[in-house]
Amino acid sequence: MQFDLQSIEENIRRYGSPLYVFDEEAFLENYRRFERTFQGIYGSYRISYSYKTNYAPYICRLIRQEGGYAEVVSDMELAIARKCGNPDDHIVYNGPCKGEALESFILNGGMANVDNFEELERILAFAGAHPDRTYRFGLRVNIDIGQGFISRFGIDEADLPAAFAKVAETENAQVIGLHCHIGRSRTEQAWRNRAEIMLELVKRYFPEGPEYLSLGSGMFGEMDGRLAEQFGKDLPDYEAYARAVAEPVAAQYAGEKKPVLFTEPGTTLINKYISFITKVVSVKHIKGKTFITVDGSKHNIGEICELKQLPVQTVHASGAAKAVENADIVGYTCLEHDVLYRGYTGQIAAGDYLVFGNVGGYSNVSKPPFIKPNCCMVSSTGAVIKRAESVEEVICTYE
Repeated sequence: MQFDLQSIEENIRRYGSPLYVFDEEAFLENYRRFERTFQGIYGSYRISYSYKTNYAPYICRLIRQEGGYAEVVSDMELAIARKCGNPDDHIVYNGPCKGEALESFILNGGMANVDNFEELERILAFAGAHPDRTYRFGLRVNIDIGQGFISRFGIDEADLPAAFAKVAETENAQVIGLHCHIGRSRTEQAWRNRAEIMLELVKRYFPEGPEYLSLGSGMFGEMDGRLAEQFGKDLPDYEAYARAVAEPVAAQYAGEKKPVLFTEPGTTLINKYISFITKVVSVKHIKGKTFITVDGSKHNIGEICELKQLPVQTVHASGAAKAVENADIVGYTCLEHDVLYRGYTGQIAAGDYLVFGNVGGYSNVSKPPFIKPNCCMVSSTGAVIKRAESVEEVICTYE
């Protein structure tokens, strides 16, 4: 998404700086292409969008209108999903620390995936206290797909027999699906491994097939070429992921009875389609080092800026730009580590604008009320997605 000075200044006059801009049309095109690619191989595939990635209700409602499900990990996110129009049977509730709404959610037909034995005991206690009701849920299984680390989430694959045996002791409790999620494993082979392992598990524990199989998230999405090259060459595209995941599921369930297949994309769908505009406040030189201070912060663009160099566009407004080399772009906070970008080389001056791309995930939802309130977010269609926070809103919960 490219910006010119006129459009930036018009938006800044209306909404203030800094500012998030959501490319709505491109997002929907990407969403539909992703879904179409998987459903072309396995018709019972459904997207379950990760709310923790970006729970802006405007965006979540777009996904709901497209027929997508919601994937949540807390009672707060569950409440947001409901407010966005999702019935409970179109919500997947994961996470290691589910809240008080868990029981009602299950009874309303929601898909809750149990993360640990304590949570399982909690649900079975519900069932024991209400023998006239049926409690149907899934299990989150911890598997090894060659990721090179031990994940902390889910029930160890070796403990699944004990989990199923415990459920079998309660007549009105039933396991109807399996779920997994392995972070930091985005290769095509990693996804093929998780599909094959999970399909073996459902054959073992669901002789007649589960109602659903959820394989989590963690796929590369569309991104600026400057960012993509930092992840390596020949990154998998949607077609490669679909072949790795949907093809083996389609082969195993070639008959009429097909479980719903979920993946839970977040960054894959949203990252590229939100940009962050921030204004240059000062350019200063200290002991041979150049610092470009902006009115945004690393908290506004997410932790990816600590791992990779985000694509950044410079839009000159001052007419006084001068060349700098190997400069750090730093934020408004009083923290030394508030660095949005290292090694900037180019023309820059106070009053210019920097536009960071690929900040759709874990950015606005992760911004703490630290030093400054969060800023406004607008859609490319002109709709206000989130108005800028006020000081009163930041402190209203304090006595």
